[in-house]
Amino acid sequence: MIGRDRKSNFVTLRTVAVILIYGNRTVSVNALLDDASTKTYINADVVAELGLQGQVQKVTVNVLNDNVEKFETMPVEIRLQSHNGQTDAKIVTFTTNRVTGSLQPVDWKQHARKWDHLAGIKFPNLGKRPTVDMLIGLDYPDLHYSYRDIRGKPGEPIDRLTTLGLTCIGDPNSGQDQTLFNRTYFARGQEDRNDLDNIVRKFWEIENVKTPSENVFLSNESKKRCQR
Repeated sequence: MIGRDRKSNFVTLRTVAVILIYGNRTVSVNALLDDASTKTYINADVVAELGLQGQVQKVTVNVLNDNVEKFETMPVEIRLQSHNGQTDAKIVTFTTNRVTGSLQPVDWKQHARKWDHLAGIKFPNLGKRPTVDMLIGLDYPDLHYSYRDIRGKPGEPIDRLTTLGLTCIGDPNSGQDQTLFNRTYFARGQEDRNDLDNIVRKFWEIENVKTPSENVFLSNESKKRCQR
């Protein structure tokens, strides 16, 4: 995996702010739309804040280099809403600690004016917590659906309207005179296993886990868009 970062420490993966609801408690968090993951995860401290409860299970995880990890997690059922009100989903997510590490979302409201094709787009506010606390995998493909992509010149950021709202990928400082750093993660041998497993959690595949029923509910307008 190869990533490119600048001194500003912005990470430009596809993140979106969502609302999590359990009972009469709600919290707004930043989520990562990760189409390389087969399951959805949430940080355990968010689950505790919502008062969620569940049964701890032991799971087997396949990571890179044909390695296998076993750990304890708690599948919990939670209600997820988009800030624009178009998506209301009942999902099952697995608890873990720091699922995206120290990943922080980019506030594209502060950067959109730099490019003509993004200047008029009203990006949503970020979640109140400063990190990305949730990873949404392809067990909920409807949440990854793209209604519209807006791109500029080659190499410039690309805006996408998903069922959960607006997201953007690309370098928020592209075209500016800043020192550029390249960061590359290689899959090496067994000696790098611990660090590697933490880096590539988004490639997890969970085996032999029983979960409750999973349903995603979209507004009528959203359903019509998905059928086009």
